[in-house]
Amino acid sequence: MTLARVRLPLFALCLGTALSTGGAAHAAATGWVGDKHAAVRLITSVEDVAGATLDAGLEFRFADGWHGYWRTPGDAGVPPQIDWSRSDNVAGADVAWPAPHRLVIEGLQNYTYEGRVVLPIKLRIKNSTAAARIEVGVSYAACSDVCVPYQANLTLPLSPGAGTPATEAPLIDQAKTRVPGTPQAVQIDVIRAVIGGHGSAHTLTVDLRSVEPFMRPDLIVEGAGNVIPAAPAVDLQDNRRSAQLTVALPGSLPTDHPLTLTFVDQDRAAEFSTTANSAGAASAGLGMLAALLSALLGGIILNLMPCVLPVLSIKLFAFTRHASEGLRVIRLGALATAGGITFSFLLIALSLVILKWFGATLGWGIQFQQPWFLAGMATVTVLFAASFFELLPIAVPSSMVALALGPTHHLALEAFLAGAFATLLATPCSAPFVGTAVGFALTQGPSEILTIFLCLGIGMSLPYLTAAVFPGCVRWLPRPGRWMILLRQALGVLLLGTAVWLLFILWSTAGALVAATTSILLVALIGFRALLRFWEGTILSRGSRAATAILAVAPLVVSISAASPTFHTSAEPRWQTFDPVALQRLVGEGKTVLVDVTATWCLTCKVNELTVFENDRVLSRLDQPDVVRMRADWTRPDPAIAMYLRHFARFGIPLDVVYGPHQPQGEPLPELLTPGTLIRALDHVAASTSAEAHLH
Repeated sequence: MTLARVRLPLFALCLGTALSTGGAAHAAATGWVGDKHAAVRLITSVEDVAGATLDAGLEFRFADGWHGYWRTPGDAGVPPQIDWSRSDNVAGADVAWPAPHRLVIEGLQNYTYEGRVVLPIKLRIKNSTAAARIEVGVSYAACSDVCVPYQANLTLPLSPGAGTPATEAPLIDQAKTRVPGTPQAVQIDVIRAVIGGHGSAHTLTVDLRSVEPFMRPDLIVEGAGNVIPAAPAVDLQDNRRSAQLTVALPGSLPTDHPLTLTFVDQDRAAEFSTTANSAGAASAGLGMLAALLSALLGGIILNLMPCVLPVLSIKLFAFTRHASEGLRVIRLGALATAGGITFSFLLIALSLVILKWFGATLGWGIQFQQPWFLAGMATVTVLFAASFFELLPIAVPSSMVALALGPTHHLALEAFLAGAFATLLATPCSAPFVGTAVGFALTQGPSEILTIFLCLGIGMSLPYLTAAVFPGCVRWLPRPGRWMILLRQALGVLLLGTAVWLLFILWSTAGALVAATTSILLVALIGFRALLRFWEGTILSRGSRAATAILAVAPLVVSISAASPTFHTSAEPRWQTFDPVALQRLVGEGKTVLVDVTATWCLTCKVNELTVFENDRVLSRLDQPDVVRMRADWTRPDPAIAMYLRHFARFGIPLDVVYGPHQPQGEPLPELLTPGTLIRALDHVAASTSAEAHLH
């Protein structure tokens, strides 16, 4: 084909124009209008009018070797023109466009349809109890070696009724699945979309991650001026689950509106946008300095989160015990605790770098989704509690003591391990600023991840570093006495409560049998150590160390042998289960949608649930008919939820997002919610102007 053959001005020279009117073959479809090369008909999903909206479709039929055009046809061609103005009882129509194919002819970029394709249409009915007459004029072009313009007038009368399903309904439903949705709806994560360069040389770089491997990815760019960008250069990594697409753009880019990007990969398609003056995705827009400050503040706040309080109680007791000792001992213990915290954060960062290198799912606190980790943490917590009840003195192994060179360093080593334990318990808590910092870090390289997690560790260590600089403040604590025994026992009860919480999470993650078996083993451990206290020096105590070790290791063995975690869905009557496809549909219908990503192990989520979602004002607002509640339970691993989190540059929970006519892309809320914050957000996204009333 030559350029002259596809240029629009030559359409007028073509004599194969088909001009005709289609009558109704039956109630839900007109007859075909066209010829053997191309034809079109109007279809509906129901045979009669029964609601405020009606699903319809324009079905095009192209012969082999012929094609039609998408909404943006490319360098040569014309898009279909659709006129509904002569319809009766129809207020308007919203046309959706299935993903096209890229067709390159002599260097010209074209976006086309071949074979059979249906354009799904949402018709808005004025009066659902009256008959409707759908009359549509369609102008389109079909091309092969020559291009032929077509004109069809289609008329379909519908009487009022019960909305009887039509035989063409599956065609419309199937066409809807081919319309590009949000990236998270097709399990694709947009890591960044950056426009770089200056003058006449601009480059669009899009980094994507996918649960399923990429096959033949393409990226269509709309809004970049009169020049249609060529196909992107594609770089696939991580077993084809990471893709970088690079597109050369024209020199003069419009800055007053965003570029629309349509990603197509065989049967998957997604649509998103970026602006010509964009510096990257939302997380990349945060400067490194701001990320470091967020990490520092988030680390400080972690000390106040309920996850960390049980271990902080251990340190409080240690400070009280050493309050009468020299300042050197106090300073060394505080520094050792800070060192344990910082070291643990760096170890977590290094693990995340390795996991990211292998393309694994990343997230803050995801180890609490694993039964072996929960059983191990429950065992360690029970052992600490037993030591507080003087049932099991916890001592550092003699070989480590020898390496520590003395009793003072022995105390420092215990403080170091307590700091590391506190860090592990802190990971299910996404405190304010923590989610922002972690989200930024995990979209960056290894050096940025290590630096930001170092700042998190320094922030959480700050109280201990303060005690090391000003050790005299520890002496303000009461003098040692009998009250310390009562305090120690109270702290032991607190640690046992933490163990019960961990076992409850284990039950929701691995099932009742694993949780019950682990609980029995831990109760047996406590009971065995209690018996030894009363039968000390007898034959029972000879094998106490071996028996204690077996009882301590057994829960870990049971949890490792458990079945792989499966997805967890919520059965709460007021909440729908998270569904990205249904979410997109509800937003398209003008609903206000609240998505709450939570987990059994997320204590911050529970605080939000009790203080906000159970608030009377919030319940009244959420119970309104135009509001839909969706809950995504991340207690167990779920790639779709992980992808949804990364879409908002979040790698930890809670995450609450509100959608509505005024914010169809979603508005993420702070980690710690208040009733006022949520209600204002719901009101904001529900507000719309007449121009925003219908989504396109």
